[in-house]
Amino acid sequence: MPESLLPRRSPQNPYGFLSYGRTPQVKDGHRPPDTGLIRLHDRLSEDVMALTDLQVGRTPVYLDRRTRLGSGWKDELKRHLAECQVLIPVLSPRLFASKWCTVEWQCFELRQQLQRDKGTFTRNAVVPVLWTPLRYRDIPSPYSDLQYTHEGMGHAYAAGGLFSLLSNGRHTTFNRVVYQLAMTVVDVAVSARLEPCDPALFDDIFDSLDSSGGQE
Repeated sequence: MPESLLPRRSPQNPYGFLSYGRTPQVKDGHRPPDTGLIRLHDRLSEDVMALTDLQVGRTPVYLDRRTRLGSGWKDELKRHLAECQVLIPVLSPRLFASKWCTVEWQCFELRQQLQRDKGTFTRNAVVPVLWTPLRYRDIPSPYSDLQYTHEGMGHAYAAGGLFSLLSNGRHTTFNRVVYQLAMTVVDVAVSARLEPCDPALFDDIFDSLDSSGGQE
């Protein structure tokens, strides 16, 4: 069979990296659970698994839920930023205010620049998702350069975002939009073929935030 007719195997590295602004800690030091984000992550992961040949045991979509203490979580975060195929920024005021989300963007952009330098860059591997209602002028650069609505996602999503759909009990619409998002993530991952990199390449970016006393 000619090579061009062979089925194109999908990447076996994790597909998506959910970048989101965390809710603040309360007085006792604990952080309220981001239940909506967990719902998005679980549904998106299930859909990506259904749409791909990703092997059992691999992470379809990464969501950082660890307590950010010590060095272990930084190593895990760097590793996933170095492997995941698509960055999925969850657009909201908390994302825009989060210094760690800026770090995640910078690390991912470094990977894309490495591919540009090699001459193998094919497309931007960032797929944003609208979480809360936002006007275009409320979305800062570089996120304002991204298309976050896609055909089939509908007016309700474009007007209020996924959190609005959940809050108003529109679970069927929520699931449909997340499925559309999953299809977009898979398409971008397979066509962009963003290559993994050495997590140590992110050390300077992480160190710059540490030296500035960066917090969520």
